[in-house]
Amino acid sequence: MAPRPTRPVLRAVLNALATFLATLKGVHQMLFDAVRWSRMRYVWLKPQPTDIFIATAPKAGTTWTQQIVFQLLTRGRGEFQHIDQVAPFVDVMSLIPHAERLLDAMPAPRVFKTHLTYGVLRPPAACRIIYVTRVASDSLLSRYQHDCLMQGQRIDFDRYVQHSLRANEWGRHLASWWPHRADPNVLHVRYADLVADREACLRRIGAFLGAPVQDEDLPLLMEKTGFEYMKQHDARFDPRLSRHEPLDPGQGFVFKGGVGRGKQTLKPEQQARLDARDKALRQKLLISDEAL
Repeated sequence: MAPRPTRPVLRAVLNALATFLATLKGVHQMLFDAVRWSRMRYVWLKPQPTDIFIATAPKAGTTWTQQIVFQLLTRGRGEFQHIDQVAPFVDVMSLIPHAERLLDAMPAPRVFKTHLTYGVLRPPAACRIIYVTRVASDSLLSRYQHDCLMQGQRIDFDRYVQHSLRANEWGRHLASWWPHRADPNVLHVRYADLVADREACLRRIGAFLGAPVQDEDLPLLMEKTGFEYMKQHDARFDPRLSRHEPLDPGQGFVFKGGVGRGKQTLKPEQQARLDARDKALRQKLLISDEAL
């Protein structure tokens, strides 16, 4: 026998309040996102005629195409600590306070990936766009695996499918981009063709970008754009480890440890402010410097 719910009135009031606040938060978030993206698109981006956009629905070969484009532009010799340093996710760069500086510092041709619909992105007329499509079922399964990874837990698959069907993000993206697949500055690439004949796709994409594949570069290009190479260098493509600027040599999550380097690094006035801020709390808790 299931236990009876406790405090039914309080439960109902709090549930209603939580629902109302969630709706209010959603409206505010939509407005905030719209303003933030407008600033990104019309102020920070500063479109250049050599810009390249990789446009796909989520989990339709975006990261793979990022690697393909960058290696084509560098003749297979391109290196990076993380793919976002050379082909950033423009949709989320609006969240980065110093994104304008990062965008200004990118060498031409700049490469961006995006999941935005055509109407929201409003791609500059002079840019080049590689539009990649993938069948809905494969994209859904790949995104399920991706979201499990990002959340660090197994998600109920049936509920996930039901939610995906209701949201229909794949369908909205397709409806917005499909009419533009034959535009003069758009190259439509099928994910299935990348799998079936990657060499032909490399040559086709390279020609579109003005970076034709040289026969002597083909072996290296095939190696670096293959799944085996990308799996061997998984950290360079993992969105959980995204970095837009390179780490200094030896820098990582685990730093150096040690004692006293903080005081050596801080300026005297910074150390004085830190000491003044913490003095009252240490006195209140009767904590000496030696105790810490």
